[in-house]
Amino acid sequence: MKIITTVVLALAVSSASLAQNGTVAQSHRPNDYTLACLEALTRDCAFSAALQTVIAEEFGVERAKVLIAVARALSETGQQGQAIETLMLALDEARSVNLNLVTQEKITEIAPLLARAGDSASALALTEELEIKSVKERTLIAIARENMLAGRVADANVALSQMENGSRASWQRLRMLPFAPASAIAALNLIELDQQIREYTLPSQLYRGLILMAVVADKRGDTETRQAYINEADEFFASLVSINDRALSTAHRLRIMHDGGLNEAMLTESYNLALLHLGRVRGAETLESVALLIGEVEASLGNLESALARQEVFTDLANKARYLSSIVMSSERALIAEQTSAVMAEVSELEGVYERDLIRLQLLEGALGNKDIVLAANIIRSIEDDDNQARGLVLAASLLE
Repeated sequence: MKIITTVVLALAVSSASLAQNGTVAQSHRPNDYTLACLEALTRDCAFSAALQTVIAEEFGVERAKVLIAVARALSETGQQGQAIETLMLALDEARSVNLNLVTQEKITEIAPLLARAGDSASALALTEELEIKSVKERTLIAIARENMLAGRVADANVALSQMENGSRASWQRLRMLPFAPASAIAALNLIELDQQIREYTLPSQLYRGLILMAVVADKRGDTETRQAYINEADEFFASLVSINDRALSTAHRLRIMHDGGLNEAMLTESYNLALLHLGRVRGAETLESVALLIGEVEASLGNLESALARQEVFTDLANKARYLSSIVMSSERALIAEQTSAVMAEVSELEGVYERDLIRLQLLEGALGNKDIVLAANIIRSIEDDDNQARGLVLAASLLE
């Protein structure tokens, strides 16, 4: 797909000139490029329609938004070099707006994708422009996570070392270890890690730390040490006196074990423990937090209907869509599609195109995760803004041929 880079580089010149005229677009309805592609979906037309949308767009911030989606799709289809080039073009478009807040907001999206594509150095350089400490730290964590998922543990550690809050950085490193490959886990100093978790004074954090150490031991093939940490965590559990703390801690336990790839028997045991303590919770906020932690695991254990029923605890439609999109179980596409369609009907009743489209794009993430191109296409067709439809279309490229 070298043609994509050629087209993107060509549009950089035309879009730069468009950015200067200051005119307002006549319409943001879905354009002929995306609509035609939806009639006969292919990977090439998805990329082409998105790029044609960028060329026709008058505003730099909108061009940047679509280009970021194009870059993500390029990365997901194995074209890392072109993904990096496209991300840098997206950055140029964001800068063309001459609003620092706009540029910084786009950097929070671009930097982690640069890391995903293998250019962690450029990603870290961009974070130096982030002026709000909390935003910078969240972006550094996202960069570290992308590197850890790719098995680049050293790059993940470099990203976390840039955080001013050393304690938070240490915790994030520990929390990401379940994603690390066994080869990287084997090189860890368990004594130092053990000392680190025992410095935590918050009981819920120490409990989670013990479970994390159990996962680390399991990934090293040390089942005896794994069980010792689990036994210690079980004994320490009595220190958690709050109903909410117990529910959240057991939900985190289940999620950590799932992320670390522990066996189904251990996951089932932890799942039953989480259900026991969740049954005593009445607070809406805790119910939502627990659902987000255990829903995907619950579905993977064969309890899809229970997982889907948890969406009812979400009063905010955007959070409900976020939860539903986290349920990934491609063997049950029909049931998930049915639930997604029901949420889409609720979305259509909302005021404001922008709000409706954002939720549709969130639901699209679930369809893509489940590799359901039929559901994905239906969601994309429902999107009302041309730039958002182009984003959705190109994000589906990895499912197309």
